[in-house]
Amino acid sequence: MKTTIKDYYKILGVDRKASPEEIKKSYRKLAKEYHPDRNPEPEAEEKFKEINEAYHVLIDEERRAEYDRILSSGDENRYRDFLEYIQEFIESIVKGEKTKRRRPRKGQDIRLKLTLTLEEAAFGGEKEIEYDRWRDCPVCEGIGVKGEPEKVKCHACGGKGRKVSGIFSFPRPCSVCKGKGYIVKNPCPTCYGRGRITQRSKILINIPPETYDGEVLKVPEKGHFGYFGGKSGDLYLRVMLQEHPTFKVINSQDLLMERVISFPMATLGGVIKVPTLEGEEIEVFVQPGTESGASKVVPGKGLPKGGSRGNLIISFRIGVPKNISSKERKLIEKLAKLMGEEGVNYSDSMLDKLRSKLKGG
Repeated sequence: MKTTIKDYYKILGVDRKASPEEIKKSYRKLAKEYHPDRNPEPEAEEKFKEINEAYHVLIDEERRAEYDRILSSGDENRYRDFLEYIQEFIESIVKGEKTKRRRPRKGQDIRLKLTLTLEEAAFGGEKEIEYDRWRDCPVCEGIGVKGEPEKVKCHACGGKGRKVSGIFSFPRPCSVCKGKGYIVKNPCPTCYGRGRITQRSKILINIPPETYDGEVLKVPEKGHFGYFGGKSGDLYLRVMLQEHPTFKVINSQDLLMERVISFPMATLGGVIKVPTLEGEEIEVFVQPGTESGASKVVPGKGLPKGGSRGNLIISFRIGVPKNISSKERKLIEKLAKLMGEEGVNYSDSMLDKLRSKLKGG
């Protein structure tokens, strides 16, 4: 996937030779302008994050030097690797800003798969689903700490919040303290300092008729609960059709089913009953002389789509009995003789061969 290299100098509105003081000055001005607590515009938070990303790359001597090399070369693959290494660091900073503000924020969306039967997809209805949602911890009210936080310097990074590791020489966020530089000694015992807990939820969703494989249903405000009383995210359900025991979907609207018929039915014809998607049975006429593999089309009994119905296609297969009684065998042998069948395994010829063998003939 192509990754466009961001111009962090342009984002902060500074020259490429700008001093750290100039970068700090520009950052403070822009951060104040786009701070979500001051700017209610929907895109302000994303802009605030981008400004933080640019600032924390350019203000660090090692990160800035590596970024300048990437910017000069235009190497998008190297920039993608660079982003991967710094993203956690940037996210921890921005997340820290948000945590300090404790302002209501929308929860994240949830994306799940929804398995439907062919009947549910075709005709719609209601379906109960159960899943996990994140919500603010009720004990610490989403803060992650019960009472006043007791902070101690992180032993892994020495309180710096970052360590040099990986293939690049610039520091990465400390994996122990997540870039904070300290560890809280008294995290909330309920959420273990995360500020969020999972809640099992059951909801009843409405499935519109004609909802088929691959479609996505949106259920507003049924995603993760919002932060600090904010609005919940949305729930997105991608439909997956369950394999049907009788019908197979072909040509998007037609239903194919196989029906085994007897030799007499195939030869003489007649009427059989077959199921439909609605759960009913309909009578279907079998044409005399129907061969195995032949099919019959029943219009208007397929899938509904766009105000019309597809067809029900019945594929016939002639069933051959595995075990037959002696009476049935005699009748079949009689029929075979009448039809002049040669090479048929007649029971009397078998007995003659057996007697001949026993007599040594």
